[in-house]
Amino acid sequence: MRYAALAALLFASPALAQDRAAEIDFQNSLEDAQRAAKASTEKQAAIERALVAMNDGPEAGGVVVAYLREHGISVKPAAQTEAVKTTVAAGKTVITLSDALPAYPRVYSPLIAKEIAALMLADMPVCAERSYMRRAVAARVWTELGGEPAKLPVIEPLTGDKVAAVSDEIAPWADKNGAEMALYKIGEAEKLKSIPDLLDSAKDAAEKAKLDAANARFVAFLIDEKLARQAAGLR
Repeated sequence: MRYAALAALLFASPALAQDRAAEIDFQNSLEDAQRAAKASTEKQAAIERALVAMNDGPEAGGVVVAYLREHGISVKPAAQTEAVKTTVAAGKTVITLSDALPAYPRVYSPLIAKEIAALMLADMPVCAERSYMRRAVAARVWTELGGEPAKLPVIEPLTGDKVAAVSDEIAPWADKNGAEMALYKIGEAEKLKSIPDLLDSAKDAAEKAKLDAANARFVAFLIDEKLARQAAGLR
């Protein structure tokens, strides 16, 4: 009888071990899910702080947030390889920020501004001027929050964080030789023609009129941003 009980225990042990292993796996999965949910909540809170900071900005940040709210665009953290991307599903536009990014306004805000600026400028012809304007919006939002062009590629001066996706976007605008040189370098780097070049090859009056309007818009943009460049220590 004693041997029978021992045999039963031995045969039962593997099953008990499997049950215990499954229980441990479930508990670990539950804890992982809880940690992920907490991290996502914290990231979302950081995004909201960034939007508040942008909205309190004197110029560019407020324009970006106003556009975002007017068009019902949401901003969320996500597990993705891209630092930032914009998607449209069921008529809803969503900007997602990588959950691997440092959760600081000076990191989030220029990336959000970059995506919003691309939407704001979508009606302009593809040209160096449009790319300059997009980069300028992102850079101005960053400088309004205390970003310092002289310290690039450092994006968050308080921690020394470097985020290539941000510095790569705004650094061309921060050219110390002035806006004209910045425009030239952006066009060269992205293989984009300038509006004057496009005008030279315009096929008809309608295309020329569209380019003239884009050029006037760009000139007005340069005038508007002049003080912002000066405040950032740039020409």
